[in-house]
Amino acid sequence: MKKLNIKKSFTNMNFRKGTYSAGISAIVIAIVVVINMLAGQLPENIKTIDLSNQKYYTVGKTTKNVIKKVKNDVTVYQLATKGNSDSQIKKLLNNYKSLNSKIEIKTLDPEKQPGLVTKYGASNASNNSIIVVSGDRYKLVDYNEIYQTDYSDYYSSGNTSKSFDGEGQITSAINYVTTDDLPKMYNLTGHDEQQLSSIITDAIAKQNIETADLNLLTSATVPEDCDILSIVCPTKDCSKEEADAIINYLKAGGKVIMVMSYTGTETPNFENIMAEYGLELGDGYVFETDGQHYYQTGYYVIPEVGSCDITSSLSGNMYALAPMSRAIIKKSDARDTLTVNEILTTTDKSYSDVDYGNGMTQDGNNTKASDDTDGPFSIATAVSEKVDDKESKLVVFGSYAMFTDNVVGTFSLINTDLVTNSLTWMSDKEASTVSIAAKSMDVSTNTIAASSANIWTAFTVVFIPVLVLGAGFVVWMLRRKA
Repeated sequence: MKKLNIKKSFTNMNFRKGTYSAGISAIVIAIVVVINMLAGQLPENIKTIDLSNQKYYTVGKTTKNVIKKVKNDVTVYQLATKGNSDSQIKKLLNNYKSLNSKIEIKTLDPEKQPGLVTKYGASNASNNSIIVVSGDRYKLVDYNEIYQTDYSDYYSSGNTSKSFDGEGQITSAINYVTTDDLPKMYNLTGHDEQQLSSIITDAIAKQNIETADLNLLTSATVPEDCDILSIVCPTKDCSKEEADAIINYLKAGGKVIMVMSYTGTETPNFENIMAEYGLELGDGYVFETDGQHYYQTGYYVIPEVGSCDITSSLSGNMYALAPMSRAIIKKSDARDTLTVNEILTTTDKSYSDVDYGNGMTQDGNNTKASDDTDGPFSIATAVSEKVDDKESKLVVFGSYAMFTDNVVGTFSLINTDLVTNSLTWMSDKEASTVSIAAKSMDVSTNTIAASSANIWTAFTVVFIPVLVLGAGFVVWMLRRKA
């Protein structure tokens, strides 16, 4: 029996090769472990690539500008029970953390910390809601405000649209808790003013604009803390004293947004406010005859969107719907210090129906009368004027109906954006007004016509296999001859 030489087995070539291979493997494994450890310390926005269609986890320029200005500690809680945190929200939150070290992300389990949940008024909040806290200020963003369902097309097509508003809601909340001087808008009352759609008032709240009512019959002047004064479809006229108070506010660099309508009541004092800034209302309702610029009837105008600061951030299908609108006309004697921009305009085929309904037919069309005024018209106009180191700004919309639930809650339009963008443009505290659109979660489908489908089927099922077989046959023949 041959004796095994153990000592020699540790010195032969095979052992040395094996030892070398094992050492190299150990070094490679160590390098991989170190690289993984270092990669784990990288910011989320570097180590994660957002491949989602709408970039749900990626934050935009507005958010980056807001977050880089945060100087106080901010804690963002994701309200979730163990194992039930929403991964999409979590990925988005980690991107916020990577932008500023002052932001800390935590998961708050309502079952384990009910006291903290109650402290921030989140006892009835949905799972995966967000609580943003900085010092003594906090803001709750409910899960249903992050994942939104739009029923605007439901009655016409039976379809709903879903969107993800995580970035918009979270950035707005962070901006709210870290900003002490928020813009304030007063809503004028006392003249049977109408209400904007709740969709629009929710959007204004998202902008972190505080609101309060103002009755100039009990307050002789516009308050000093008024950043914007809102006048929404008054059905009664104001007094001369009230109009003078508003004009004086504007002359001192004030900001006013007016939503007017044809109510059947004369409002000369309200119109004097507009006249002071070179505008006047046309008589009757605007009627559009261009078939591409109205919906069902010429009184429901689909206007052209002008180019100005208010519309510059809009993109995509920019459709507005302005039912029952009055024309807004620039006065010939307007002073040259006024800068006037038309936000929405009708076509040159439109006219102002002075005697509304008198010439209307059963199909909703209208017969133009001799005293009707030819278009085109502006139906939304912005005016500005430099006042020393300040700037007076006035925005007038000629349609109240375009801001009601029947319109903004039924159609996918830019009507709400026109209001929020106007408020952002008017606010001197622009850094405090955050407006970020929600990102669509609808799945886009590519529909191919039947003829095209047949061509592509033939190409992939017949042509490509024949081509491959033919190439193979040619190679076989060449090799055979060789």
